[in-house]
Amino acid sequence: MTIYMTKTWGFRSPSGPLQFSLRGWRDRARAELQPGDFVVIVGTMGDETAPEERGKILGLMEPTTLVVSSLDYDLARGPRDFDEEGHYRWPYGLELRHAWRFEEPRATFAEISARRFSMDSAQGIVPLLAEEADQILRLKREAVSLLRPVRAEARVIGADAARRRAAPPPTTTRRGIMHLRRAPAFTYAMAIEGVDKPAFKIGWAFDWKIRERQFNQASMPTLGGLRYRVFLHELWDTAILAFGMEQSLLRRFDTNRHDQNREILTPVDRDQIQAAWIDCLLAHRRKR
Repeated sequence: MTIYMTKTWGFRSPSGPLQFSLRGWRDRARAELQPGDFVVIVGTMGDETAPEERGKILGLMEPTTLVVSSLDYDLARGPRDFDEEGHYRWPYGLELRHAWRFEEPRATFAEISARRFSMDSAQGIVPLLAEEADQILRLKREAVSLLRPVRAEARVIGADAARRRAAPPPTTTRRGIMHLRRAPAFTYAMAIEGVDKPAFKIGWAFDWKIRERQFNQASMPTLGGLRYRVFLHELWDTAILAFGMEQSLLRRFDTNRHDQNREILTPVDRDQIQAAWIDCLLAHRRKR
């Protein structure tokens, strides 16, 4: 077993993945880590870290080698977490098996080690000496829960299975309706084929495949009617979030909304929809 150390701007509960700013640092850590290894989280000394957490031993992670995207997690994010171009600073991650938070009063890392560490400790992970690791493992800590959003689970078991696993049982009560609003759902964009001018349907649904089938059953494309094809879809942790992205997209094309169905956009081309889709997706993730 090896204990590694990395410096971050903080440690939160529930815990997200072990994050990295560059793919290369993530891949290097992934190659070094073995089952049973741990990573100690130490607060940086910069202004980005809360004063009471600077230089303190904050948390302990047991990472896996499963590659994930940090953007799939509902992490607390602030303006400093994005660069000048609006990109999240730590998009690369490794899934965790367990995580712990050290109890107050927290020890400073300087009490454990007098060594000076290079930028490697902020960009990646660095191994600790045996005596340093022993002292850290003797500190009191408590387990914290892990963030397991639907989007991360969907990478492993598939989006539809992840949505069904997290969905609440159906009910006709008002309380059940509120649960459904918090159930996983998709935002989707459908191309409408068989029209004179390019047209697209924007919406949200708990299952975009069922929604697409319902539209085509009504329009009967095999008899010469319109055909609906979903070409973009995004899974969100809740229906409220899916609805929020739907509305953002529709507002982008307010002058293109059809008079008889305000969720249909025309005339507009596919490239415009895709560009707006990416912009809205990034904007909503930054807000979260």
